Amino acid sequence: MRELGDLLREHRETAGLTLRDLAPKLGRSIAHLHRIETGVRGTTSETEVVHYLATCGARYQDVERLITFCREAADDRGYWIAPHGQWMTDSLRSLIFHEATADRCVSYQPEVIPGLLQTEPYIRALFAREDISESDRDAWVRARLERQRILFRNNPAKFTFFVHERALRLEVGDYRTMAEQLLAMVFFADQRNITIRVVPSATRHRGLFGGSFLLLAYPRFRSLVFLDGLVTGLFIEDPEYVAAYRSLLPQIAKAALSAGESRVLFAELADTYDRAEGSWDDECQVAQEQL
Repeated sequence: MRELGDLLREHRETAGLTLRDLAPKLGRSIAHLHRIETGVRGTTSETEVVHYLATCGARYQDVERLITFCREAADDRGYWIAPHGQWMTDSLRSLIFHEATADRCVSYQPEVIPGLLQTEPYIRALFAREDISESDRDAWVRARLERQRILFRNNPAKFTFFVHERALRLEVGDYRTMAEQLLAMVFFADQRNITIRVVPSATRHRGLFGGSFLLLAYPRFRSLVFLDGLVTGLFIEDPEYVAAYRSLLPQIAKAALSAGESRVLFAELADTYDRAEGSWDDECQVAQEQL
């Protein structure tokens, strides 16, 4: 419902209307429209969506899409599935919205560097498949890099990343790509709102916690868990299932290196990749200086 309200607000602003302008046109109070745009559950019906968008001059396709969205939001299943499609997938659009409104984000990533921390060469290497066109690849790279702006906005949320060591050692692209990516991790780890901790391979089976997940916490709303799959992204808000993922965090934290130890490991691995590639450029010879 919060996401639906945000999409409705975007249509209103595109039409150049304020809530004060829209209220008499719809025969609703400004307070009621504010509740719709902030996603207060139970305030938005399909009919309300149609009237709202028609008054804002939205296209028929947009009306159809948001009616479907409204039906899904009103079905309080405790989860919803967002399909992957074009470059700005439903799951990516939803993820960007919910990350932007959270005050704390905690993720566990056992396979690759978390998306919010990826460098452009690393992203391009991940999408370097024959079935992906150059234009789609460029769009995906831009979208992922734009998503990272959330880390550096005013009053940013607190981000905690748990990354398994094998994700750091999985070679994506060439050695130079990996050296730059690990140096970027040193930079990210130095930001006051970002904590990155590595689950070391030495923990063996005790460092296995299943697939990747992202826990999003809010001051006024229920927490969410996001699971990103190959075909769809799954959002879970059922409290029982969210609690199960939250219970994993102390276990992961117990197995992980400290933030300081993790930062040292990033620099050491960056230096290792640097030496493997060769001396391509003086700026890449700074890994040890970052310690």
